[in-house]
Amino acid sequence: MAKTVDLCSGVAATAGDQASVLVGNTTPFLPGRDVVAHILLDDSEGTDAVIAIDGSDDDSTWVADVATYTGLGHGSVSCKVYKYMRASVTTAAGTTAGVLSVWLEGV
Repeated sequence: MAKTVDLCSGVAATAGDQASVLVGNTTPFLPGRDVVAHILLDDSEGTDAVIAIDGSDDDSTWVADVATYTGLGHGSVSCKVYKYMRASVTTAAGTTAGVLSVWLEGV
């Protein structure tokens, strides 16, 4: 059965980093494992947004762009788990930024 962890839910999809989330140390979210990151960008218009997922072993030093997604609507990408993770909007969607939710799914 799949488990999920929210990195952010219903936040404005404007450029910047979201708060970090302690993810690692519980199955299936052990550091180094692969999971699926789901990105949902609602109510956005214009050019595609660029959403990145960053990872950290200590919640201080970040590995940027563990995974990236470019688009509007719903998409998913594979990414490697770190102890701490966060979503980051590197480029907001065009004329209307929209509402962003990002969650990890592991099996």
